[in-house]
Amino acid sequence: MMRFLYLCVGLMILVSCDKAADHDAQTPLVIITSPDNPPFEFKDTAKGGDEVIGFDMDVAHKLSEHLGRPVKIMEADFSAIIPSLQSGRADMAISTIAATDERRKSVDFSDPYYQQELALLVLEDALLETEKHLAGKALGVQTGTTHETLGYKWVKETPPLTIISLSKMGELVQELKNHRVHAVLTEGETARRIASATPGIKAVPLEVKGEELAIVFPKGSPWVAPVNEKLKIMNKDIQNIATKWLKTK
Repeated sequence: MMRFLYLCVGLMILVSCDKAADHDAQTPLVIITSPDNPPFEFKDTAKGGDEVIGFDMDVAHKLSEHLGRPVKIMEADFSAIIPSLQSGRADMAISTIAATDERRKSVDFSDPYYQQELALLVLEDALLETEKHLAGKALGVQTGTTHETLGYKWVKETPPLTIISLSKMGELVQELKNHRVHAVLTEGETARRIASATPGIKAVPLEVKGEELAIVFPKGSPWVAPVNEKLKIMNKDIQNIATKWLKTK
């Protein structure tokens, strides 16, 4: 009788574990992003779209397929992404984020999946061709980005240079159009996409190399190793996604 009871209890535990595992497999991974950097993450509002799309989002969904887990996209200002990870509101972030030594103090990173370029957004008649031409000018950057960090580095190298930091790329473009900044520093593909859609603005590519982009996790996240494992077999997938969204690979 006791053996039968133990067997029943054992079966109940196994069934419960199977149900828990199945529940975990169906629980979406929450991925946070700042959807104002086309073609990496943005909304196609011109067509009435409310879904966040772009290169990074396709990487996120392809990663979801390889991990066998659904994903839920959460939106935030760029400067709020790392605090949101630290507070446990999201499992990971994919949002044109470079893995820097300073950020590694607060979060963990995957292996890189894309090498950035850099460019300036300027008015069409501007004579700015390199960062050296920014002396005496006002440079717009997005708050919390490595572009902001680089801008402040340039302040020391190209004085007098003023840095204007704003939370959204759209706000920076408006400041440029209103002549309150002379240039906006951003990722090369983002600059080209914005310039192509904004009359009177052009993109000026820079020779300065950007940093490598990576997926970001809360410190000690168990997802770092599985994501790195999947990224190793996603090279072809990422190349195809780049062909879809980016002019330069």
